[in-house]
Amino acid sequence: MSFNFTSTEMKVLARESARVHTRAPGTRGFTLIESMIATGLLGFSLIVMFGFHSQAVRSNMHAKKMTDCTYLAQLQMERLIALPWSETSRPDELKNLDDDASSSDSWTYLPHPTGGPDEVNAANETDSTNGEPTYYVSWDVHEMDEGDEVTWVRLRVRCQYQDVAFNQWKGTTISSYRFRDS
Repeated sequence: MSFNFTSTEMKVLARESARVHTRAPGTRGFTLIESMIATGLLGFSLIVMFGFHSQAVRSNMHAKKMTDCTYLAQLQMERLIALPWSETSRPDELKNLDDDASSSDSWTYLPHPTGGPDEVNAANETDSTNGEPTYYVSWDVHEMDEGDEVTWVRLRVRCQYQDVAFNQWKGTTISSYRFRDS
């Protein structure tokens, strides 16, 4: 099938075709400025979103370390409470060292019975099989009785870690009381 058009018919078809494909005023595509503004807004929102993401990652890491510190301090507190203490024998871990060297804030440093705490990881191990050792657990014993015969003590256990992003020491302290067994 073939179509034979005269030149007048071809002109009419060309005009009709041009009218159909011509856009109305105001319906053209984006200009370069509009595209640049949209790209800038998208870039700014992505930068803000990635900033929030990195802040959330830091917060989650801090929360994990604080949870580990709390568990380690609670573990040490349970060990101190479980020690046998009678009228004749008192464990060295439950003796008051009177060595709290802190100047004004007695909660910032707690003396350790061996002179200083060893680094431990979240599994309370000094080796790196279950993570790098980054926590310090120490404790202080304060005798609550006056006189020669001590029947109860206040225990404070502190776990600390260093937040390298802000170069600060953070941690938690747990307090409890321990009474003599007999």
